[in-house]
Amino acid sequence: MLEPILHGLMALAQAATPAQPAATPPKPLTLQAQFDAANTAYSTRNCADALKLYDALERRTATNKNALLAAAIAVRGGICRIRMGDGEAGVAAIRRGLPTLAARPDEFRADLGAAHLALGEAAYDGFDYDAAETSFKAALDMAKGIDRVIPLLALARTLSFDHDGRALAYAEEARKLTEAEPNIDKATVAAVQTRYARVLLNDGRHADAYSVLKDSLKKQGGLDNRVNLSEVATRADLAQAALLNGDREHARTYLAYTGAARMEKAPFAGARQMELPPCGATTGLKPSDVAVIEFALGDDGIVRNVSPIYTTGDRKVALALARSVSDWSWQPSDAVTIPVFWRQMARVELRCSTAIERPSISQPLDEAFDAWLTSKGSPAFAWEEQPAARALPLARAEVQRACAAGDRVAELRALGWMFNSQLVNAEEARPLVAEALTLAQATNAPVAVATRFRISDAYVAAKEYRQVLDGFRTILRRPEVAADPLSAATVRMMLANGGSQVRAAERTQLIDAVLASPLPDTHPLKVAALLNRADLAAQSGDTAAAQAAFTRTGLSSDQCALIAPTPAVARQGASSSLYPTEAFQMGFEGWAKVEFDIAADGHTLTPRTVAAYPPFVFGDAAQKMVTATRYRSSYRPDNNTACTGNAQRFMFQMPR
Repeated sequence: MLEPILHGLMALAQAATPAQPAATPPKPLTLQAQFDAANTAYSTRNCADALKLYDALERRTATNKNALLAAAIAVRGGICRIRMGDGEAGVAAIRRGLPTLAARPDEFRADLGAAHLALGEAAYDGFDYDAAETSFKAALDMAKGIDRVIPLLALARTLSFDHDGRALAYAEEARKLTEAEPNIDKATVAAVQTRYARVLLNDGRHADAYSVLKDSLKKQGGLDNRVNLSEVATRADLAQAALLNGDREHARTYLAYTGAARMEKAPFAGARQMELPPCGATTGLKPSDVAVIEFALGDDGIVRNVSPIYTTGDRKVALALARSVSDWSWQPSDAVTIPVFWRQMARVELRCSTAIERPSISQPLDEAFDAWLTSKGSPAFAWEEQPAARALPLARAEVQRACAAGDRVAELRALGWMFNSQLVNAEEARPLVAEALTLAQATNAPVAVATRFRISDAYVAAKEYRQVLDGFRTILRRPEVAADPLSAATVRMMLANGGSQVRAAERTQLIDAVLASPLPDTHPLKVAALLNRADLAAQSGDTAAAQAAFTRTGLSSDQCALIAPTPAVARQGASSSLYPTEAFQMGFEGWAKVEFDIAADGHTLTPRTVAAYPPFVFGDAAQKMVTATRYRSSYRPDNNTACTGNAQRFMFQMPR
């Protein structure tokens, strides 16, 4: 979608060059009136109404042989679909009508320019910047005078991270055209300057960018409590420029006046699913690479309009980190608590991840569930490959469909996915868990399948972690669970990893039971139990027993277990005293995700912020909290630090 800061320019361009109606043979008045109404809605960017009218026209003229009319309807409808977020359908519609209109370029210049811009936006939103550049250049070729500003800025945005001078040249031309136009208001000039300054920032000209942005702020009326999206963009960029120039005091002030991170009712919660691209040769990302990514968040928890704003790297870095954000998913009930205005242009600070992806303790149970589904002829759903927030409504629909059709196995699969997604809140989950357990019994599913849902039930029914552990104990008391080696071992290891709320004697008993189970000696749960036993022996001073238990795992001193126990926290490092003073004084809230290693003696090492909201505010404080945290010691031969790359997210929230 074209950015909100460009709307002033678009309005000016539309006023100067009204959309040309399609040149069609005389039609009945009612058809013409319908076409005129659709064009009016389209020209005022009322795409919801325009699409209804264009769709009705398409149905009404399905047998009409007027190619120009059909092409105009297809192109304008396609542009509206892209503006409303349906890029795939919009691109298809534009491609269908574009050749016919292109044959008459003088008559349909406005439509052709708008179509190429829309195709560029769709490609940009899909992270195909090469295709976006091609379409934006086509739009630029169709434009004259002030109409060139929009495609020029679109090209500058697309090429901002290439560092070859092209983005700056496009941005400079847009700026000069805007300054030379007497009918453009100061706010619009400021918006164009902000885009120009953003290119300067990415080219390393931080002082120049800072100067331009301060002038943009002046044109917008300075710092006041009135704010729109264009002003938010300028102030956020000013904060970024101030930080890069070492002016932290003004950076905090500018950020405060964006209004970001100052929510009255609830903080801007982090995503439930928030994966980051790995560092390394495969991605070309270095741990030192950092980017600021902007996005919009819908009521449905879906991320849209993802755009890299700044990076210390190149296009590859910007795109890799932006793509990761497009896959994030918020729980809808979290998303709706955030005011809509602040969800339209949220920004996060990101780096690549060095964390090692390790399965959870429940992974073997999940694999058993998948194997049973496969044996029942139930394949994975195609929508499972989508980001979780986009797949959630499809999963809900599948549950309803399968229930109505009596397809119990498919319903179980969909329910299992919903619980794993972490996007279903407790209110919705309670009846669904009960339904899943009923289905498991009705289908004679293995005990492991029912256990998987009973574990979900323990989380759903609890209000605090102690109650979750009590739920696990209740599951273990079920005769069928105790008799099933996989179910029993999974629940026991989940209890054993319950931290300080599980006493050493109970933990030892649980571990011994897992080791005595008929599971193969190389089973991941048994290896995890042996590592737990080694840790307990080392903590009691029995180094020989610790070495013996570790040797039985078959691991070398620098290898990770498939399912490794996480050391329990011995001392929390999070403290209100570490809340950044400036952030507290200005009422900032936010979060930061930090990756770190844990030494064998429980000290934390190499803390590194990989994600934070708002950018560059809470990362340092979160790293200090990690440094101050102590874990229980873990046994490793030669005191090696193995299985590095732990991660923790810290919330910074004002008292309410």
